[in-house]
Amino acid sequence: MYDLLLTIHNLVRWFFLAAALYAIFKAVKGVSGNAVYTKSDVTAGALLVAAAHTMLLLGLILWFISPNVQAALSNVGASMKDKAARFVLIEHPLTMIIGVALIQIGRIRSKKAYADLDKHKRSLIFYGIALVLILSRIPWNAGL
Repeated sequence: MYDLLLTIHNLVRWFFLAAALYAIFKAVKGVSGNAVYTKSDVTAGALLVAAAHTMLLLGLILWFISPNVQAALSNVGASMKDKAARFVLIEHPLTMIIGVALIQIGRIRSKKAYADLDKHKRSLIFYGIALVLILSRIPWNAGL
């Protein structure tokens, strides 16, 4: 089951990245053109939130059943000194949780803004920061 969930998690990552780039593109276009915040902007944010939450759910399940995490938890002190074990145990999950929280906050704050330009700006800021954080901790060459 672990291998199947890890494969799904790795495949959904590409959907998440596409959704993030699309939402950020829509926000940049809205800010630069001082455009109206349309239904397609709302949809872009909703897709990003859905993808982020899906990734987070899969990631949390994987964290609890991962043999690498279980090995790291068996000796946390030594794991904190090992770069790979610390990444799997703390850095990757914590950064992803913060990134998803920023995406959710950005969506909420953009929905609450009154002016269309403010909606685009809030989306751009929160989604952009979240994407940079998430990209910094994606294990591009290996699975967890």
